[in-house]
Amino acid sequence: MKKIVGIVLFLSFALSGRTQIVVALLFGDKLNTGKLEFGLVVSPAITSITNIESDPRFGFNLGIYLNIRPDKRWFLHVEGIGKGAFGARGISPYPTGNDSLDNLLATGSVERKIQVFSMPVLLRYRISKLFFAEGGIQPNLMLKTKDIFTNEVNGSELNYTVKITDQLNRLDFGVAGGLFYKFSDHRQSMGIGLRYFYGLTDTHRFVKGTQANTAWVINVTIPVGTGKSQAPKSN
Repeated sequence: MKKIVGIVLFLSFALSGRTQIVVALLFGDKLNTGKLEFGLVVSPAITSITNIESDPRFGFNLGIYLNIRPDKRWFLHVEGIGKGAFGARGISPYPTGNDSLDNLLATGSVERKIQVFSMPVLLRYRISKLFFAEGGIQPNLMLKTKDIFTNEVNGSELNYTVKITDQLNRLDFGVAGGLFYKFSDHRQSMGIGLRYFYGLTDTHRFVKGTQANTAWVINVTIPVGTGKSQAPKSN
């Protein structure tokens, strides 16, 4: 089992979201055993940034998950989100270093898009046969960040993008917790959950005050490779 867990962790770190899907479909039957459940996780999210005047932003996360000993009342749930997103919109414009451009964008707004790799590590507790509570930690690796300035000028939309990856801390860390429901007790059953993430890291290196990532996430899990050869139900 340790070897399989190691393989899944490697896939989580090394592969992008799309590649993770292909690998999951090809090798899911080999990664699912009596003590492990492996599959895809699809997660639309509403994200925000603390201590900055802004509006929530809709994002989309995609990755793989692994349940270790899901037959137990307490078990470990790990995700490798190869395509993760944080950010906010409705941020007030700031100086770009170009006075002419600043004048054109002054009355507009900024959308911050943060692309991350995330790895939630959660402990799940079986409240009832199909209902679970979860809580744990979530480290994030900040891959790319850009601010998109938008304003209407003379009846036309003006967009200007600034890459600010080097202005943010690459490592982000926070806590996550929520509830999860599985549609049936069969191993191949999908499930859905609601989770809240609260960042504990100041993401911006050069701005006073703590700007932390937060998110409400809906998680849809899709087991892969749990065919007829697998035990039909969890105890």
